[in-house]
Amino acid sequence: MKRRSFSGLRFNTQGFTLLELIVVMALIGVLFAIAAPNWVAFLNQQRVGAARNQVSQAMRTAQAEAKRTKINRAVVFENNNNQPRYAIVPAPGNVVNLSNVNWQNLGDGTLQAGLIRLSGNHGTDSSRPASIIFDSYGSVVTSALPSPLPYRITIGATSSTNPRRCVNVTTLLGAIEENSNQECDN
Repeated sequence: MKRRSFSGLRFNTQGFTLLELIVVMALIGVLFAIAAPNWVAFLNQQRVGAARNQVSQAMRTAQAEAKRTKINRAVVFENNNNQPRYAIVPAPGNVVNLSNVNWQNLGDGTLQAGLIRLSGNHGTDSSRPASIIFDSYGSVVTSALPSPLPYRITIGATSSTNPRRCVNVTTLLGAIEENSNQECDN
């Protein structure tokens, strides 16, 4: 038998059909829908973790400055229009003076306002900024604390309860530890 050839007909096999393109776009959409919430959660964890590290470093810096200068130092934390910030100020006589303060934004100003909330042990007066004072030996001035130790500053994303990170001052000697999520509730 002889094969017949259709020399007049040519089939173009290059490129993609419309159906193939629709299937690929649908798969990309499904993968994006699965990955997007995880990506947002990952970014929130990174932001909150970086802010916690900054809070911890501020406390350690205040403690070291108090030892070095032999003058009590306070670390003051507040939410300013949903932008958490802190300052390290002298506190002679255990009095925190907030005039002419060099405030530092958590996240070095790279965070959008409202992405991170900051809370601390305020005692009964939550309208005043949270603060902790270290004396010239680097110890915690307990008479200036509104509540007993451990003193806790909690950082969390505003969109959910997790991730939460916290920095605890656990002893009178000023031991500082970092915790996350459920450990911040204890």
